[in-house]
Amino acid sequence: MDNNISSVYTAAEIADMRSTIDDIQKILQTSPFDEDIARQKVYEINAKHPDNKMIWNLFHANIPSGVLIQQASKENLYQDLQWKEFYLEAKILGKSVDEMRKDLQNQ
Repeated sequence: MDNNISSVYTAAEIADMRSTIDDIQKILQTSPFDEDIARQKVYEINAKHPDNKMIWNLFHANIPSGVLIQQASKENLYQDLQWKEFYLEAKILGKSVDEMRKDLQNQ
């Protein structure tokens, strides 16, 4: 089985992912943390990159993921955006699922 989450991305796709990463960083650095903006960004990323949820669930199979986005706490939203930033960086770099798992374990 091929564990690559990416193929070759166009310059426009990479630029879009980088822009999303920039948006995530701005949201995470804003004080006070704006839950509404964070929630909207989570919805947007999930729509554009639905595989991020699948890989999250694969890595956290033992943890129930029953929190709905609209009911997520500030901490849940913050952690979800951190994950999405990590995921998009890995996707841009063409990392395999196994490489991503190792990176997460080494954090």
